[in-house]
Amino acid sequence: MQTAIWKFAIGGLTVIFPLFYFLPSSSSGMMEADRNLPKFQISEEDGKTVDIRKTLIGKENLVYFGYLNCKTICHGSLQKLKNLISKQKNLRLVFVSLDPEKDTEERFEKYFSDLKSETKFIRLESRGRAFELARLFGIMAFSSNKNGDIDHPDSVFWVNSQGKIKGLFFEFDKHWDQNPKELIKFISDKKQQ
Repeated sequence: MQTAIWKFAIGGLTVIFPLFYFLPSSSSGMMEADRNLPKFQISEEDGKTVDIRKTLIGKENLVYFGYLNCKTICHGSLQKLKNLISKQKNLRLVFVSLDPEKDTEERFEKYFSDLKSETKFIRLESRGRAFELARLFGIMAFSSNKNGDIDHPDSVFWVNSQGKIKGLFFEFDKHWDQNPKELIKFISDKKQQ
């Protein structure tokens, strides 16, 4: 009987501890981080293979993993990101497609044609590679049914100009509904620290 109680207690702690680790550190929905970008090779437009770290160095980036056929969260978050990026020229939106078979360069350009700010489209060879990159960043993405839908969190990563992941914005569409200037202020404040 005591063995069962200990197993139950250890199992409960094993489940609860990760929840505290991944919960946002403030009510803003933002969890601060200080991690290096993962080593991961991607193909550039010119066909050359480069490490993703080289692609993201030199600019403040907001990195979003999603897909253009998303029926749930992507469009709301992408609209908010577009509004945010259009007001802040020193931020670049980096869209990592989780559905590279359907998200073509043409669809990406059309979707973001109204945006005058810099954007970056990362389209890997397959869903598997895109899911692998998402996992290296720390999020889970996977095909959820035969219709091609993809389950993924509505998270935005802030990658600074030195190529470090400095923050993760959970439930972006929900938390950054009111005032995107708060996010810009948050990033500016953290850059100065």
